[in-house]
Amino acid sequence: MISFENVTATYSKDVGIFNLSFHIPSGEMVFIMGPTGAGKSTVLRAIYNDIQISNGKIIVDGEDITKLKQRQIPYYRRKIGMIFQDFKLLPDRTLFENVALPLRILGTPKKIIVQKVRDTLDKVGLVDKWKELPNQLSGGEQQRVSIARALVKDPIIILADEPTGNLDLNISDEILDIMEMVTKSGTSVLMCTHNFPLVRPRKKNFLELSKGRLL
Repeated sequence: MISFENVTATYSKDVGIFNLSFHIPSGEMVFIMGPTGAGKSTVLRAIYNDIQISNGKIIVDGEDITKLKQRQIPYYRRKIGMIFQDFKLLPDRTLFENVALPLRILGTPKKIIVQKVRDTLDKVGLVDKWKELPNQLSGGEQQRVSIARALVKDPIIILADEPTGNLDLNISDEILDIMEMVTKSGTSVLMCTHNFPLVRPRKKNFLELSKGRLL
């Protein structure tokens, strides 16, 4: 599903990722480990085509995304769901409206939006709170809304940037359960984290970075 071939992408001489090569199959959950500044978020940005690489090749779903033209990038990004540490929910919109937003951008018919949003909120255990605003929810519930928003357009890849960073251990474990469930439909999940004790019991593959290089 995702293949990096000797990829280098830099912000300055010593900041970025350097000569990275790895492969992630469909339906697999992989953690990117490493301290702050290791290059974890840069890997996600490179997959999302949000940063230019200076060397190498990135293959996603059989396509070399480094050769995409600017007008093609928004269509490519429809394949990807993003989950952030700080949720990035619209505070003045209900849960339903937050989750429906990606489908509305795609021009999905209203009837289909209603069904898909309800189904997706049900998957994350929040279908009964669809009318509530984000500030009426706990941090864990807000992150589940963020996951639902990423899932609702049926992406082939989920990119999660420290999604459990602001959550306690029990809630973080619930979030990982949901992410693991997602892979059963064939979606690949790539999650950045520096919390090795949290992910160790999962016995999943992980990539460890240090100063932008694979250890």
